Amino acid sequence: MDFNKIKSIVAGSALALPAERGLEVAGWSLRRTETEATTTIRLPGIYTTREGKFVRQPNPHPREVITAPGEEVWVTVYGRHQADGNEYMGEAVGQFVSDEESAVKATLTSLATAACGQPNKPYPISDPGALFPPVEIADHELLELSPPALLARVQRFADAVLTAAAAEFGTDVSNLEVFVRKIRSRIETSTGIAHEYNSTRTDAEVCFIARFGDKVAEHTARPHARRLRDLDPQVLVTAGADHARGICQAGPPPQHTGPVVLVGDAAHDFMKLDYQPLSWHCAGRAVYEKMSRYAKGRPAWGDKPLAGDALTIYSDPLVPFGPDSRVESEALPARRACLLKEGCYDEILGGLRYYHYLGLLAEGAKPAGPTGNTVVPAGPHRTAELLGPGRTIIVRSFSDFRADPTSGDFASEIRLGKIREDGDERHFKGGLLVGNWFDSLTDMKLSTETMSQDGYYGPSAIRVGNLQIAG
Repeated sequence: MDFNKIKSIVAGSALALPAERGLEVAGWSLRRTETEATTTIRLPGIYTTREGKFVRQPNPHPREVITAPGEEVWVTVYGRHQADGNEYMGEAVGQFVSDEESAVKATLTSLATAACGQPNKPYPISDPGALFPPVEIADHELLELSPPALLARVQRFADAVLTAAAAEFGTDVSNLEVFVRKIRSRIETSTGIAHEYNSTRTDAEVCFIARFGDKVAEHTARPHARRLRDLDPQVLVTAGADHARGICQAGPPPQHTGPVVLVGDAAHDFMKLDYQPLSWHCAGRAVYEKMSRYAKGRPAWGDKPLAGDALTIYSDPLVPFGPDSRVESEALPARRACLLKEGCYDEILGGLRYYHYLGLLAEGAKPAGPTGNTVVPAGPHRTAELLGPGRTIIVRSFSDFRADPTSGDFASEIRLGKIREDGDERHFKGGLLVGNWFDSLTDMKLSTETMSQDGYYGPSAIRVGNLQIAG
């Protein structure tokens, strides 16, 4: 599609709409995303059951390569209208599927009609003086590769994964998919903002199958990175194969009430802003609509006494090559925001609209936008100290950790755990880890050792003193 043609039609039509339809367009923004994607799929074996036994056969067609360019152009239309002597404002988002003038105008008119029917208080639509941060989100090695060279690079990574997997005992890689995207983004607004930038993203999906006798278990690792070089094939395989073997050999879960240590994947899931309720309560919309428990300077856990480390959490979209790093959101510069400062609510997430409604713009605050990478400063405790000398329950991964965004309650299935007792270790799987995310903050100890995984940068071990495992 011809982006400049679409922009010209949008700019001209937006001005004409009030006269033609009685609509008042307050502004617009256009976003074009061009993507060059390369996908490599490896299926080394075909798995079936025969006479009750698990059987693996070589796949005669083990490889598939998909290379596909893509382009998307999206528009946001801001509309105003008056009713009952008051002025209102709204916005609507849509995608152009053609650069033909009639199609562009039809989409624009439909969105303007929707935007002008929303009864919201007026708010600013952009900051023309915005300066975008030079955050590194593009792998320049990948950007400079031709399509054949990029494919060869991805194939080398896939070969390295399968070679490393071949050395692991008791496990096979049943499926390996690698997705590499080179992305060119451009944002333009009716207020004069025009900015273009590159980014890259690598996603992998590696499925490990472990077999011991008649026991079979599966574990899928799904790492993400801006740079392909940040995905280490050997580290990926060692961790994934060990996880699959642990699940395969695991026993039933214990009944337990008390301290639980979350490590690795489990620590990531418990703290990641995408899965826990803090980001919901720090969202400008929830605060404005008075559905949030946010109160600046107040402890997130309420009036209960603190028995552990006071937690600090940042939303940071400026981490170099962070999977959740970004340059902008809705044409606003990305910035770091401290959501929880030593256990107390601090900053609010959101764009111009809710920052304006909450009076934060008038105070000189810059909108923090949506969540970025989750950054948690290291704690004062060695991991060995958190594991303790006595019986210790460790959770290594969840099937899917999700805390209720409003209450903070969770009951999440344990994918893999471990019981340490009297110098012995044994894996378990299943059962639910039950608790409340906000209550957990009152009795939490953080390790000095840290990890970086899929947009989480923080302690690799977290001891929570007030949890329950229900088998």
